[in-house]
Amino acid sequence: MKHLKMKDIMTTGAFAALYFICVGLGTIVSIFFDHSGNMLYAPAFAALLGGTVYFLLIAKLQKFGPVTLLGLIMGGFFFLSGHFFAAMFPSLIFGFLADIIASLGNYKSKWLNQVSYLVFAFVNSGPILLMWLLKDAYIDSLLARGKDMAYINRVMYELTFAHVSWFVGTVLVGALLGGFFARYLLRKHFIKSGFLS
Repeated sequence: MKHLKMKDIMTTGAFAALYFICVGLGTIVSIFFDHSGNMLYAPAFAALLGGTVYFLLIAKLQKFGPVTLLGLIMGGFFFLSGHFFAAMFPSLIFGFLADIIASLGNYKSKWLNQVSYLVFAFVNSGPILLMWLLKDAYIDSLLARGKDMAYINRVMYELTFAHVSWFVGTVLVGALLGGFFARYLLRKHFIKSGFLS
């Protein structure tokens, strides 16, 4: 197994910055798409916009670690931005699982890479998942951050099979579209330009 070098870590950091921009843009789009404030659609739009960054990262480095590190960085962002501390764990888990899946094809299998991205797309789902799994603690964390009950009642999204199915479905669709678009760009532009050499 190839080990990460300092150059690889720096490259991952640069891609993480680009991915973070995609997540930010996805969050902004989700606010315009749904005015409730619960950010239910943010992971889906982040998956749609961040696919190119993800596929470029694994195509550029083709070794275990960068995807996990990207998940770790997103988890750290959730923790440092004042989210409930457990919101970072889905980022770590899904990032690590995505790295494992892509590594099974040595980061060269288009189908394993796509499945990997479908899994990775859930690194931004921590706040939503914890709203369902740890509802009381999640509400307490919002109160501790100065939010009032009117805000909390507006952003809470009840745990039902229909809601979970809809959330998972939107993220998977966003990741599928983002992945297809990313592979198109890699094939048409980045490979020919020598960027991935």
